[in-house]
Amino acid sequence: MYLLLFGGVYSQILCKRLAGDSGTFTSPNYPNNYPSSYDCVYEITVTPPYVVRLTFTDFNLEHDYDFVYVYDGITTDDSRQISLLTEKILPEPVTSSGNTMTVRFTSDASKNKKGFRAHYSAVDSYFNSQEIGRYRCADNVTFIDARTRCDGRNDCKDGSDEDEKNCACQDIPSSLPMCLDLEYTKMTLPNPLNFTHTTVEQIKNSTSFSRLTTLAYSKCHPRVRDIVCAVIVPRCESSPNFTQQLPCRSWCEEVAYSCHEEPSWSAFPGCKILPKENCNNIMASTTKAGDECFDGNGANYRGDAAIGPVAVVDCLRWDDDHYYQEVYPWANLEDNKCRNPDGHARPWCYTPTGLEYCDIFPCNLDGCKDPGNPRFGKRKPVLKFYWPGDRITYSCDVGFKFKEDSPSNKVRCIVNNVTGEADWESERPQCQRDYIYDLQHDLILESDIYNREVSPTTSLKMRAYVVKIITLDEKEEQIVTSFKAEYIWRDDRLSWDPTDYGSLHHLHVSDDLVWKPTLTLQGNADTRYSGGFPATEVDIDFEGEVIWPVESLAKTTCDLDPFHFPQDNMTCAVCWRAVGEYTIGCSNSTSEEDENFLTCQNDRAEVEDGEWSGIATLSAFNNEACLTITLKRDATYHLATTISPCFILIVLMVITFIVPIDKGDRIGFGVTVLLAMVVSLVVITGFLPVSNTLPFIAMLIIVCMALMALFMLTTVFIIIIHDKKGPVPRWARILLMKHLARFLLMGDLTKKLETEKQADYTFTRRVKDIGGHKLPKMKNEVGAVIGVKMDELNSIVRIKLTEIKRSIDVLARATSGNHEGEDGEYALLADVLDRLSLILYIIAVAVAVPCTALISRN
Repeated sequence: MYLLLFGGVYSQILCKRLAGDSGTFTSPNYPNNYPSSYDCVYEITVTPPYVVRLTFTDFNLEHDYDFVYVYDGITTDDSRQISLLTEKILPEPVTSSGNTMTVRFTSDASKNKKGFRAHYSAVDSYFNSQEIGRYRCADNVTFIDARTRCDGRNDCKDGSDEDEKNCACQDIPSSLPMCLDLEYTKMTLPNPLNFTHTTVEQIKNSTSFSRLTTLAYSKCHPRVRDIVCAVIVPRCESSPNFTQQLPCRSWCEEVAYSCHEEPSWSAFPGCKILPKENCNNIMASTTKAGDECFDGNGANYRGDAAIGPVAVVDCLRWDDDHYYQEVYPWANLEDNKCRNPDGHARPWCYTPTGLEYCDIFPCNLDGCKDPGNPRFGKRKPVLKFYWPGDRITYSCDVGFKFKEDSPSNKVRCIVNNVTGEADWESERPQCQRDYIYDLQHDLILESDIYNREVSPTTSLKMRAYVVKIITLDEKEEQIVTSFKAEYIWRDDRLSWDPTDYGSLHHLHVSDDLVWKPTLTLQGNADTRYSGGFPATEVDIDFEGEVIWPVESLAKTTCDLDPFHFPQDNMTCAVCWRAVGEYTIGCSNSTSEEDENFLTCQNDRAEVEDGEWSGIATLSAFNNEACLTITLKRDATYHLATTISPCFILIVLMVITFIVPIDKGDRIGFGVTVLLAMVVSLVVITGFLPVSNTLPFIAMLIIVCMALMALFMLTTVFIIIIHDKKGPVPRWARILLMKHLARFLLMGDLTKKLETEKQADYTFTRRVKDIGGHKLPKMKNEVGAVIGVKMDELNSIVRIKLTEIKRSIDVLARATSGNHEGEDGEYALLADVLDRLSLILYIIAVAVAVPCTALISRN
């Protein structure tokens, strides 16, 4: 848990409290990136009187922004700070003065990294940071670096560090058996671990001695025992003066790389206390064969190797970039020699192409042996030692090639899981004579006879076919086709005896190496086309027959006949013409590799592209060869989506004559149908190119539009007649309303114009006592009194009621201004003319179809 304070700074928290004589801890989220704006402490306590020794095994922080603070005791007081650590260089071990230590970790708000992993252990108090690697002068006040003791220079003011008695050489006693068979036999004490230990017995009685002994026999490095002894009992040279020689730091760094994960390594002091020069170093190691080699990661390698084996160039000098010499002054960075100052797996150097590992034998690692070159071949890279995982690539010399059943030319060095030995994953491949290479050079490249500028023939054969129609643009009358063709001719200069070339009957070479005819594409529609064909290889047989395969795209023009749209036809030709006095004929034989080629015997093949389908035909005449594609459109789509709406509109025009004349919608409906026909015409012509030939359907639509316009004018005339008042002329009544109406199945309309005669009866009849009532007397026009019966009375009543109804109807028409006697005649005449227009429209449309077809085609 941690608390966010004002300004985005986090309060300090306790990450972990560690107790016990050893343990391991990490930064938060390790090995993933640690969090931002973090501040926490680790409190470490070991059993007294031991002190805490802290060793980092992994360390990667953002330089100068994220930090690890180490404090002496359970505190974060700056006055008790022992060490301040940052960036990604692995720090030296840190030791407290007491049995407690505090480690504080802080991070800023950005750029988080992996963090750290640390191990702590309880060690003797003489490893206190104030004592390890230090020597106290005789005045008991002044301390100097232990590595400067007995170096021939007075570092103590009283000269006690160079006192002959203090620097005298002693024999390594037999009581220290692990250090008896070193490269030296004389030692000088005290050692840099504790200036108070002046005898071997004091060293052996220290609690850290057992851990150092365990480390010496751990075998984590071939020379770990030597360096442990070199620190416990430093080497002493007596000539010319008594001189102490501590182990060189480069030696220590090499051992530390191999042994830092050993539990007992914490007993070993850090490499920083050791000198970089005038020091004790082991003799260079060698392999059993006597070759120079390196131990561990080669940090102590001091050989003369200075070549990058991959680039096969000299290494760059270390002083070209002073960074490494300044940061790693102990690493023997001389001239351009291979070294390993920064913890790589083995010695390396910089070359102009970058960092390269040097080709140096490791002393205690089995790798793959150099397999050598195959016969008539080479290998790359050429190394003295191949590490497991390294790859080698074989190649054959010029004029040779690998055998067909030969192993892969790229092999890897692998370790056998059973034996643990390293070996190549496959055998070395074998090279054999490359007859194709020889034949190509003998016939063409190095021939004194062959000249590709000279034509060997004037007669060419051809076979070809359309692979696919890529795009077809009927409006632009262009087609893009993918075609494949083979041109065949004979060149006696390119013949050979197969027995001289390993029974080789065919040779494939680049088409740029042999003579080829110059061909031009006819009807080209591609403005970017500059002539020629894509590069390919020609096939030459031993008798001198040359086959030039061509596979490409061609964009050419087409001829479209739109008259029968949507059942129209299109003819597209992809033609090539030979430049010069050459003749082209179709081949009589097909290809064994591709049976789709069209020849003289089989010169047709079906092609298809969406709504278009047809036949591709191969033809050749004189100096021109063509693939002619004849296509016909599938009309289904356009019949359903383009043509059928037009016919529906033509039929809908009939509704114009069915709508009542006195309705105002008749003219509006007709105009709408006419405009829809215009849209249909635009759609149809949009599919087709602009030419001097209109499609039949377009001409028919234009004719129908003209008929629609004509009959729309007729409808206007009929509406005008319908609203006219008064009687029609006698001739119109007889000719149109009587005879024409009968012909149009409307009946004789003149009968509707007859006026019914009205009978005016005046009668008086006296009826006596009917149902107890007296009936009045009724008189006729002459005043006669007639007596009637009941049935006669009912009949008379019905007649009178009918007369009353007629009178009411006449009155209603009079008040509405519509006098049937005067206006009804023109309305009936308009009905006759309207029916006549309908019949004439249907007849005109029916006649327009064949007439339009005949006139348009002529």
